[in-house]
Amino acid sequence: MKNECSIVRDLLPLYAEGMVSPETASFVEEHLKDCEHCRNEYERLKAPCAVPAQNDAAPLLMLQKKMAAKRLRTIVLTAVFAVALLVSAFAVLDAPVYLPYTEELLAVEPVGENGLQITFDPSVTDFNYTVYQDPDGGNFYYCDVEAWYSLWDRWFSAGEQQRTAVVLPAKPYPVTVMYCPNDGTESICVYGEAGEGGSFALPRLALGYYLILAVLALAVLFAAWLVAKGRPRQRVWIERIMLYPVSYLVSHGIVAGFRVISYSLVRDFRLILFVSLLLYGGLLLAHSVWGLKKEIREVAP
Repeated sequence: MKNECSIVRDLLPLYAEGMVSPETASFVEEHLKDCEHCRNEYERLKAPCAVPAQNDAAPLLMLQKKMAAKRLRTIVLTAVFAVALLVSAFAVLDAPVYLPYTEELLAVEPVGENGLQITFDPSVTDFNYTVYQDPDGGNFYYCDVEAWYSLWDRWFSAGEQQRTAVVLPAKPYPVTVMYCPNDGTESICVYGEAGEGGSFALPRLALGYYLILAVLALAVLFAAWLVAKGRPRQRVWIERIMLYPVSYLVSHGIVAGFRVISYSLVRDFRLILFVSLLLYGGLLLAHSVWGLKKEIREVAP
């Protein structure tokens, strides 16, 4: 009986798979009727493999989560870059192109006792003027006028532009109107009497300083990245911070091109800052998607 059990147990795997002859199958079946131990062993062979489902599913679930996160971040990344592209296009189209002075560019007429009305040519889509009392103590005011056009205004809102300004001095003094070409040349007196010596509208240099700071920050962060070799966690954080100077340099190129001076500093700097933040968000998402892609390659079989 003992030898028969040994023989049957050797045959059970083949019997369970239906890989024995009919005679051998009859022999095994007859033995199983009377032997509880062999019958239990046969039932165990027929039962499905008891492999913990959680252990098998965990890598797959993790991979699915990473794939879903990658898809979501890719969608957000595309949206951020699309917004950055639209804002960049608007910045280029809305950039002011200052107009040189011509006799047809503006007309000045008196209004009331000492007020003035300035009317601009249709080629002007926007303008600005600043009124201040004579810095040398004279009893008159200066009115510095700037005029420009932008492609955005010409294409989309040319008919909605206001081309008339009324200048009313705070005191009953006459007003001298000076036109500032904003091209490095001397301001031109278009109404009243100018004081001795000409005046210039000087460009602001702050954009150049900010550009230098961005380059220096990028260089320092790159050196720190090299020093952090072998420390992947620190390198990841340095890479994330390093993306902002890169974003600022790119946005400066989009808004100001190769210029480091500006006659409209506030406008240019605000646009550069806004575009750089959009680009930075997009680059951070791209960096995150790239990291997820590496993790997915490591998890996937």
